[in-house]
Amino acid sequence: MYFVSCLKTLIGYYCLKWIFGYYCINSSCILQSESVNGTNAGRKSLAEDKGPDVPAAMPADASSSKDKAPEPSLVLLDKNQPTVLDLQKEDARYQEKRDAALALCRAKSDRTRKLAASQQSPYTANSTARVIIPNKKLYPGYNPFAPIDKKKLKELADWLKTCPHYRTPLDKKLCKSRTWWYQILRTSLDWLEDCHIDAWINVLRKRYDANPQHFRSKRMCFLDHLFAQQCRFNFKDFKDSEPDQNGLGRRLSGGAWNYYAGTIPSFCQSNKVWGTDIDDIHAPVNYADTHWIAMWISIPKRHIVVFDSICSSISPEELYVCASSDEQRVQYSLESFTYERPTNIPPARAGDCGVYTLMYIECHALGIEFSKKDFAKAKGKTMRDKMAVDIFQELPDAHEFENKDNDANLGAYEG
Repeated sequence: MYFVSCLKTLIGYYCLKWIFGYYCINSSCILQSESVNGTNAGRKSLAEDKGPDVPAAMPADASSSKDKAPEPSLVLLDKNQPTVLDLQKEDARYQEKRDAALALCRAKSDRTRKLAASQQSPYTANSTARVIIPNKKLYPGYNPFAPIDKKKLKELADWLKTCPHYRTPLDKKLCKSRTWWYQILRTSLDWLEDCHIDAWINVLRKRYDANPQHFRSKRMCFLDHLFAQQCRFNFKDFKDSEPDQNGLGRRLSGGAWNYYAGTIPSFCQSNKVWGTDIDDIHAPVNYADTHWIAMWISIPKRHIVVFDSICSSISPEELYVCASSDEQRVQYSLESFTYERPTNIPPARAGDCGVYTLMYIECHALGIEFSKKDFAKAKGKTMRDKMAVDIFQELPDAHEFENKDNDANLGAYEG
């Protein structure tokens, strides 16, 4: 009889499923009419819900019902109405996901990648490790390799067409005409003259004077071509002169004090003293009118770095003379300077050394790595055009500029 009773219960179970389409078995709720939320919400008992055709689940032997465990009962549930437990579980799941997402965001924002010492240089040293991109902007101040503004390039081209010497062959143009000046600057593999080098150095000095925060230090300066030229021309006199008992008193070239005190270059004059207000010096060097190189002089480290786009152009012995002459100009104690010439920086094609020298100086001053992609040889023409547009916009009279800063000191010790 007990089996029959169970069978009846199961039949009633599936009848309810067919009639109502939703059901739930709840063995803990026996012959009660509580709602799913634990209060009397008007739901009828199991016997009343079944109707006349569905008998209630009753024990097979009423006389022995007291000795047996109660039969499982059915409680009708509405699946569209969440229970308190459902709501609590859903809230707990939401809170858990929210906490996990916040923890991930904090981890990403607080994480700081650290570079090896060999990877913090503006050029990638000989390291087998990949260069890790630090958590900072690729171009902290401005992008020196930004695309050229085509509208401004057209303005430059239209302005050059108004020059009387526009159609004159290059070898017959006047050296101070704007078409001669910009044609050389924009022509691939053409040697850049001193005036072109100084014009871009003046652009950097102007930018640095207006926005020093764009650069990697507020204790630097940019020198023109005359600085290295005077050093090299007078280096023999310096070496041949006799020092005093303290090793001092050797004869420096004319204008040395003016550079030291920051009174020259006169364009955007800094008036900052080397070693006191200035730590880093950037200067272009014209080697024998055949090759341009860039020099970075660190006064606190007493170290000189030569950025050479074509290392085969200057032998180590010849380079020593160049570095030594500049060393004497910045040496403010008896301790010697060291120097190096990295060989793994992006190289240039012969003729583009002047452009690369200026770009080395700009990128190093901005704290930007010398990327092989940005310094690809095929981009030499693009670099020239961008320089021409920037000079035209920022220093429109650059082609007429004549550097006379050190004229008064030329030949000061002759005779």
